[in-house]
Amino acid sequence: MSARHEVLIRARALQARAKVLQARAEALRTLAVARAVHFFIRASINLSRAVFIGLVLLAVLHAYLTERGPTAPSIEIVRTHPLAPDAHEPDAGAPSGAKEAAVDPAAPSSPATDPKVAAPVPPALQKVPEWTETEIADAKSECERLLDKVTIVTEPLPPAREGACGAPAPRELQSLGASKVKFQPPATLRCPMIAALNTWISDKLQPAAKKSFGSPIARVLAGSYSCRNRYGLARAPISEHAYMNAIDISGFVLENGKVIRISKSWAAPKEEPVADAKKPASTHGAHAKTVTVVAVRIAASKVAATDETDKSKTKPDETKKPEKDPTSEFLHVAHNEACEIFGTVLGPDANAAHRDHFHLDMKERKYRSICH
Repeated sequence: MSARHEVLIRARALQARAKVLQARAEALRTLAVARAVHFFIRASINLSRAVFIGLVLLAVLHAYLTERGPTAPSIEIVRTHPLAPDAHEPDAGAPSGAKEAAVDPAAPSSPATDPKVAAPVPPALQKVPEWTETEIADAKSECERLLDKVTIVTEPLPPAREGACGAPAPRELQSLGASKVKFQPPATLRCPMIAALNTWISDKLQPAAKKSFGSPIARVLAGSYSCRNRYGLARAPISEHAYMNAIDISGFVLENGKVIRISKSWAAPKEEPVADAKKPASTHGAHAKTVTVVAVRIAASKVAATDETDKSKTKPDETKKPEKDPTSEFLHVAHNEACEIFGTVLGPDANAAHRDHFHLDMKERKYRSICH
């Protein structure tokens, strides 16, 4: 074999080896590209899953926080100080809870009183969508179901929307029950409130009034719709009065003409305090009391000498208890019966703002009703 032939063989071998190496490199390059594509696909899938889960959690959290709101307990605000007494008794027809709360100028600055903090928008000025046809139809259907067999006199009103206030199918309640108990003035309410009032007055209060006074209820002094926050405070939640779902009752008028006002008859007359003979007298005016006691003893000894039986005749009956006030007892029965029917019942024992009326509403609560 010549040298030239041997060189050609080696060149061909090297050329074949180079092709093999090139093929291996191409295979490695293809494998790397395939692995990179697979990695990016997996990464994009995992990222999409993470984004989807994050959006779902964000929506759930937003719905939870929106439902709870800034004031989690959905109850009426209880004042920690009494209101200043009015110069005259408020009109029975006006809702007592609609009075504005006075701001103490000496109180520390707060978001409600600080002029630098923008005041929240009142309910009447809030932008809320109009009632839909479905909402109106559902509300009217509910009215027909609740009031179908109820003896009432009402006037259907058009859907009401005043900012965030109003109702899709309100009614003006003029009277209810077989005895036609009139509301003064007529109350603008939703149908669930009207049905609850009918049960309360017709089934509970009328029998109690006849039992206590021998006369049924003829009129109810009340106030209903008011587009405002609770107690008229700027930063309080919207009142149920704004949704036509509440009523303030300040009194009743019986058929015999008797007027029962909660402001005057809620608390029964207190028993006059009786002095304790065993309790030592105070040092103030001790000399005058001593002279009086001595005079009484001398007089008592003279009377005892003439007639020993006078002691038993003049001795007061300390075991006799004062009779119950039927008007106060009737109002407490009315309050307790309301707690079994309405979602919220607030009376004079709740706080100073309700000292002269019952607040009743049908607010749906998650766990239990409120009764004070």
